[in-house]
Amino acid sequence: MLAMTAGYVFFATEFLQQLVNLDKQAFYLRVSMMVIPGLIATPILLMSIYIMLRRHFGNLPAQHFALWVRVSLVLLALAFMIRIVLGFWLPNYVAANGFTQCSKLENPSPFASQVWVRQPQYCHELSYLVNVEVLEWFDEQQAAGAKPSTDEVAAQIELFIAEHKQRYQ
Repeated sequence: MLAMTAGYVFFATEFLQQLVNLDKQAFYLRVSMMVIPGLIATPILLMSIYIMLRRHFGNLPAQHFALWVRVSLVLLALAFMIRIVLGFWLPNYVAANGFTQCSKLENPSPFASQVWVRQPQYCHELSYLVNVEVLEWFDEQQAAGAKPSTDEVAAQIELFIAEHKQRYQ
């Protein structure tokens, strides 16, 4: 539970840094709708640790448990409301800053981050076959400070797709 708490804190700070520095994202942006609500709900995890330790190593006062339940309900309601607000506000904010959502570069898991690309041409029809390779290449290009043209990006994606087809056919 402590690891989950640390993970939520790390991912929330990374997410907020990306939102503040949208202009520095040259290729893509990962947007998670669950990070901020998860961060708000992390005190529930910490209180759960406290309650388990008190039950295991001593007595748990009824007032502590009642307080934990009240605080947990408030935090869960707040996290739920923030998730709904983020669901409406965040896509519009990212789109207004020049990004286009590319579902073909996203992972298929239900809580995966949304991927928003700077140029619509970066979202190739068959990108889902090589989404990990494409995102890693984007990261390498950004780390190197390279600014490939949209044609070069499209050619690199086509190369990844051709390599994938050759490997698995």
